[in-house]
Amino acid sequence: MTYIPEVIMVDILSRLPVKSLLRFRCVCKAWCTLISHPQFVETHLRQQHKRPVIGLVVPHSVDDPLHKDDLAVDLELHLGIPNKRTTTVLDSCNGLLCVVDCYYGFYSLKPPQKLILWNPSTRQCNHIPCPSFVGYQNCMYSFFYDPGSDDYKIVRIFTFLGKDKTGIDIFTLKTNKWRRVEETHSSVIGYWSATYFNGNLHWLAFRYGGYGEDERSSMVAFSLREEKFQEMELPSQRAVFGLRVLGGCLCVDGLYTNDKWVMEEYGIKESWKSLIAIPYRVGDGSSWKLPRVLRFLENGVLLVLHDGKLLLCDSKNNTWKIITSYCSSAPYEREVGLYIQTLVSPHGSGDRLTGNQ
Repeated sequence: MTYIPEVIMVDILSRLPVKSLLRFRCVCKAWCTLISHPQFVETHLRQQHKRPVIGLVVPHSVDDPLHKDDLAVDLELHLGIPNKRTTTVLDSCNGLLCVVDCYYGFYSLKPPQKLILWNPSTRQCNHIPCPSFVGYQNCMYSFFYDPGSDDYKIVRIFTFLGKDKTGIDIFTLKTNKWRRVEETHSSVIGYWSATYFNGNLHWLAFRYGGYGEDERSSMVAFSLREEKFQEMELPSQRAVFGLRVLGGCLCVDGLYTNDKWVMEEYGIKESWKSLIAIPYRVGDGSSWKLPRVLRFLENGVLLVLHDGKLLLCDSKNNTWKIITSYCSSAPYEREVGLYIQTLVSPHGSGDRLTGNQ
């Protein structure tokens, strides 16, 4: 039998899809040990960032063609969450999805029933302890990998009940515990999402003026290293929402015009650039729901969610192609998630891949 050096074996295997690697663990004990080792998981992750294999998490009523290609994973089936109308996919990071089972958005007064880290590719999941409930008038969560501490973190950002003041709770996967940040910010959080970028956590917020003064909206950034707040100017004082990272830049949407703005130079107000305007009524034009851009593709093509449909949008020619449909219940399509297929464990970087659910 021809001997293949381990370094070459690792290079070959690290380029394969997760589904194949899970099968190859059964070839022999040596391969099982290799594929399950954290160092190989990291090598495979780097390869996936170069040539990502994209997966999609959708409600169970998605069209059959998508399932036949193993592109979509049923959120309700694999996590045992009985009521998908309250399920929100918070964020995706390195192949892990953070899923919360509760009403999510403005005036969310109930604590989550479940908070789960899940790798849809390996079917591993980790039920995270929910933060202690405090009186708040609205809250949002964010999930991300913090390279500064080499740890996955979940952050809950909330506005205190009856106060124009924002607080932060942080969960770290290494400690499996939540803690409260001492610093607070004099503002009210806005809309649904918080986004990690450039070592900071970002969200949209409002600051209410005195009598006769208009409210002022801004983007708040929280430094994870220094645990300090700062405000950044938005491209417009007209209502914006949908803060996220697209194409390596922070991006926001206009609520009424649905323009897409990107901040080309981080922290500089003048660097906001209008990228594209997507009309509300796309496709057959029958829905009031807001389009949500999932990903920038090549040649100006966007992957868009709208009213229970996954579409390809050609921004240059303003044409649309429906890929598949599903049953949507959320106003901003928050029950759908996009992820890359990896071997990363939801239990932490030092946890070996075991294949347990």
